[in-house]
Amino acid sequence: MERQPNNPRVAETDQFYLWIALRLAKLWDESPWLRGLDDDVRRDVVLAVTGYYQDVVADSGLWRSFTRLHNLRHGSPLPHYGRGEDYIDYELNRDDVRYVIWWTIAGDEGPDALDPHDAELEALALAFHMLLDEEYEQAPVPRQWCVASEVDLDNPLDAQRIYDYAYWLYWRSFLLRPSSRAVMERAMPEAHAIIARAGKSDARPLLLELNERLMASEPAGPIPLSTAQWLRLIIDDELP
Repeated sequence: MERQPNNPRVAETDQFYLWIALRLAKLWDESPWLRGLDDDVRRDVVLAVTGYYQDVVADSGLWRSFTRLHNLRHGSPLPHYGRGEDYIDYELNRDDVRYVIWWTIAGDEGPDALDPHDAELEALALAFHMLLDEEYEQAPVPRQWCVASEVDLDNPLDAQRIYDYAYWLYWRSFLLRPSSRAVMERAMPEAHAIIARAGKSDARPLLLELNERLMASEPAGPIPLSTAQWLRLIIDDELP
């Protein structure tokens, strides 16, 4: 639920996507592919692929914005992979799944941990895609992912929803989390110093301030953009 933009609220569709995540995890458990990864990394991958799936089903704007910008800048919707003949913009695609798996592993293990063209990665992505595709037409739309279409960046009345969405986007979303984790790792000495100075009980608001400062100043994502740029791109369709 921490990876859901509506957390801690629970939506009717959460049960369906939990079921999807569990099916992906079971499929991986029963497969021979990329079995050397730690359980925590495999969990992150399953949750990221499920998040991507929710985003595409809802057409919530995050994946659409990323692939559109990458295509405009580099001539293909994804890093590492050219546009395949069967690639359909803003729909469920096997190469999307492959990239989300690779990007998540790179965030956990480092960018050199896995070749983007690894044969086991391709096989796992194909198996995941087949499972997701089976349910795609009847998958319920997770309305809680559609925050971007419901807010106005210039409306003060939407300020809290925009802040909550921005915080989730930077620290929890399947697309930005792999790189924002590296931002937090670089800031860990400062975080430890805050705890040592203030004590655990009084450090929480100071750590939140640190998170907000990093979110405001450090770019994140497969295309490194500031949080404000991501918000403008997703909500207002404004290219950086």
